[in-house]
Amino acid sequence: MKFLRIGVFLCSILSFVAVSQAQPKIGSVKFIETSVFSEVTLAEDFQPLGFAATDTSRIKAAIAQMSARYYSDGYILFKLDSFRVSFGEDPSQSVLQIFATEGPRILVGRIQLHGNKSMSYDKITEKMNTRPGRPFDQAVLEEDLGYILKDYNTVGFPLAKISIDSIYIYRDSGNDSLCVSIGIVEGKRIRIDAVRIEGNTQTKDYVILRALRIPPGSYYDEDELELAKQRVQKLGFFQSVSDPQIFESGDTTGLLLKVVEGNTNTFDGVIGYVPAQQGQSGYFTGLIDISMLNLFGTGRKFRARWHQETKLTQELEIGYAEPYIFGSPINAEFDFSQRQQDTTSVTRNLGANGVFMFSDYLNGSLSVSDLSTTPLLNVGNNYFVYESSVLNFGLGVTFDTRDDIYSPTHGLLYDTQIQFGRKRIYGPAQLIQPGTRLINYVQHLGVDLSVFHEFLPRQILALGVHGEQVTGTELDQSDMYRLGGTNTIRGYIENQFLATKAAWTNIEYRFATGRESFFFGFVDAGYIYKQSDPVAKSPSTSMSVYGYGVGAQVETGLGILKASYALGKGNSFVEGKIHFGIVNQF
Repeated sequence: MKFLRIGVFLCSILSFVAVSQAQPKIGSVKFIETSVFSEVTLAEDFQPLGFAATDTSRIKAAIAQMSARYYSDGYILFKLDSFRVSFGEDPSQSVLQIFATEGPRILVGRIQLHGNKSMSYDKITEKMNTRPGRPFDQAVLEEDLGYILKDYNTVGFPLAKISIDSIYIYRDSGNDSLCVSIGIVEGKRIRIDAVRIEGNTQTKDYVILRALRIPPGSYYDEDELELAKQRVQKLGFFQSVSDPQIFESGDTTGLLLKVVEGNTNTFDGVIGYVPAQQGQSGYFTGLIDISMLNLFGTGRKFRARWHQETKLTQELEIGYAEPYIFGSPINAEFDFSQRQQDTTSVTRNLGANGVFMFSDYLNGSLSVSDLSTTPLLNVGNNYFVYESSVLNFGLGVTFDTRDDIYSPTHGLLYDTQIQFGRKRIYGPAQLIQPGTRLINYVQHLGVDLSVFHEFLPRQILALGVHGEQVTGTELDQSDMYRLGGTNTIRGYIENQFLATKAAWTNIEYRFATGRESFFFGFVDAGYIYKQSDPVAKSPSTSMSVYGYGVGAQVETGLGILKASYALGKGNSFVEGKIHFGIVNQF
């Protein structure tokens, strides 16, 4: 009995296979009474062949594609008469026959506009792809209507409506042509008489109005309002900025902008203790970082930072920025810094910088600074740097299209800075040789490019490429770049490397968890070259370095915190470095 059931089951399967193999399949398509397109071209709409002859939905979908091909080329009277399947001896080679009437090719003859009072016929039609002499295409016409509506929105008519009144065939000089009639309802032209700000509990109104750059009396412009919103966002003061809205109060028509204040004042303090070892006493390390990026709600910036890296190395920075000098789009920045580098030297830098805002994306800068270096006599009674001063003049260009300065999802940031310096050497006497040039010229060049792209929702790829170079005679360590750590190549101690030339990349894969928060994995890699230093009696060196790891940026009440765990070249897991700090945009 068991074998009987198995036999019946196998017979059923074989019968099903036999019936399936006998099912008629479309092996080719034949087009009857068609001449505009070749059969090879029309057959593309039915590919791939081999579908069931009874699959009428598949056949109708292919015919719809074929019809769209005719319509887009001007054969708007094309119609399908019928179709049928011819069965041959081989069921897999059945022929699908298509019977159609192509009709004459009818091109657009004229375009009519109704209701356009504020924009001329030529102004409206010059951007349209639907034009006399061209085939009519419904999809193209709909795009044209969208462009017309956008043009009205940019000249003060946000309530404009565009519609197709009619499309009809008319006869002209013995030929059939198509007339497209478009109706326009312009609506009221809106002039912005006032701007109202809501939600700014700290930031002064004039700071936001200055960033908006929309003077009273301006006509509504959709594109300009979007740029205005971006300008306010780029101030970095607000958690959110709404889309500008139109309001009416009596005879006044105005613009309403709602903002939510963010935390622009941050305080970061860290203290550590390194215990005594190998006969050396213990010591404290620490960091104090105070930032006020919207001082008293005026848009002014102030920053003070103190960092005790080791027992003998510490750094102090103070900076101040004044926006819109004399009401012009020029920002002034002033800074002072001092660094004691172990037992090598103390450097002090006093500088001023003017930033000229040429457009929403392009800035230029001029800078002047005075850098003085005082060498320290170390335990070996040696000096490693000259006693010197350098007067620097700098030029810079910045191009910034990022949608957000703290957590961009798209756009790029390009920055180039070049600095020319006149270096005067005063001593120490024991370092000055007969051939030592006491007056020299030093040139610094820096190039930075960062690109951001959201390739999937909440997933952003951030790529940075950077390069620095210093050239000149009588260079010493005070002229060189210091690299390694949070802002350059992670996985190494802060300022671990000295370089006269350096190039490095930062690649981050970010997964956004909030407006300014994300997790990320990263890889940093770079090349570092340091020319020979006759003052410190060190040879030239070059090396390739890399670091990799994971981290997170989190928006907190203290500010935007960024932390990462990184491994450098050749490090084991326990040798990894933790980089931590507040994200600043001073």
